Amino acid sequence: MFLAIIGIVYILLVPDKTEAINPPTAVLDLSDKFLDVKDEGMWFVEFYAPWCAHCKRLHPVWDQVGHSLSDSNLPIRVGKLDCTRFPAVANKLGIQGYPTITFFRNGHAIEYRGGREKEALVSFAKRCAAPIIETIKENQVEKVKLSARSQPSYIFFGDSSGPLFDAFNEAANAKFSVARFYTVAPPKEETNFRQRVVVLKDNVEIEFQEDIEALKDWVVKERWPTFVHATSSNLAEIGASGKLVVLVVSSESQKFNTTSPVREFHKVAEDASKEMRKHSALWNRFQFAWLDGSDLASQIQMASVSEPHLFVFNYTSYEYYLSEDEPSQMTIKSIFTFLEQTAEGIDKGTVIAFGGRNLLTRMKRMIFELYWNIAQMFATQPLLSSCLFGVPIAFLSIICYSICSADFTVDRDEFYGDEALEDEEEETDTIETDDDHEKAE
Repeated sequence: MFLAIIGIVYILLVPDKTEAINPPTAVLDLSDKFLDVKDEGMWFVEFYAPWCAHCKRLHPVWDQVGHSLSDSNLPIRVGKLDCTRFPAVANKLGIQGYPTITFFRNGHAIEYRGGREKEALVSFAKRCAAPIIETIKENQVEKVKLSARSQPSYIFFGDSSGPLFDAFNEAANAKFSVARFYTVAPPKEETNFRQRVVVLKDNVEIEFQEDIEALKDWVVKERWPTFVHATSSNLAEIGASGKLVVLVVSSESQKFNTTSPVREFHKVAEDASKEMRKHSALWNRFQFAWLDGSDLASQIQMASVSEPHLFVFNYTSYEYYLSEDEPSQMTIKSIFTFLEQTAEGIDKGTVIAFGGRNLLTRMKRMIFELYWNIAQMFATQPLLSSCLFGVPIAFLSIICYSICSADFTVDRDEFYGDEALEDEEEETDTIETDDDHEKAE
């Protein structure tokens, strides 16, 4: 009886090991059968490899994404696929690295390139699942404008027909995963409702005023806020807009410090980004962005960069251009002068470009990134880094010292032993006896 009570208590209090190892999840484990169903509905899939450290860090976040999308009642199925078990699927879908995150909308694949936080992943999935063009009423535009502070939104005003709407529909189908698109139908009593396309961003409304053929390119150029926060995750996407990126090295913690020179420089750069709207030539050529800290800037320039700092970066060629002015002396006018000279120098081929993607530069960048990562490890975790690198180096040093100081000379007595010496003495005695015999004859 006593043992039975103990058994019941054990079952109630001790958690099930199977449940602890494999907790409930809304993420489906996919197989090679996924190729047969990927064109049906909406799928949000992580392609991973078990040995990938980045994949291991993403797994708990991916489980949270699965639960969040499941609770939202959206028709999105979240899954993950082990590419080492099903390499045919990875080859068929062109998976090049791990983890690769892709949203499938009725067969249309949209690769995710943003940050790997739960909020960013869920927001991306919801944008991909939303109607490509959502119809709203005119009194809802102000609400859209509020939501467009961090993510620009495009609105078509007028009847959903004609060349302008066709171009708008084409742009929406190409970029619905990174922006929101809306249409506002004209009121029934109003007959002179002019067709137009606007973008809502930075609390302002900007109207498209170019040729219809340029609408898609215009959507790409207006994709980001005027002064966007750049990170290692979205820098490639910012550079894909076709503009040169004006990177401002700042600090989130210093932005609100009224006595900090970093804050003053950040304010000057932000005002310059807003003022650049009035200069169409510069606006069509450059995109302002700011970096929180100098780590990414140092990796781009392969040198230590201090705050504040400003440089122009071409993500396509990985080249960058530096100003001769000190950041503390820069004004809005001097920044514009630097941008104008840089644009003119690029067109004429007279400006000095640093960096690039040639073989020698790539090798230098790999060496610098290795050095930079090790230096950052020692700066943030000195004790752990010392143990991580010190212990193997100590063992190697001991092994090398032992090899170099070892005495490899062998004593004949130690190698052959006493029995070999006795045999040798017997052979010597035999030879002497034979010699004496020959002499006697």
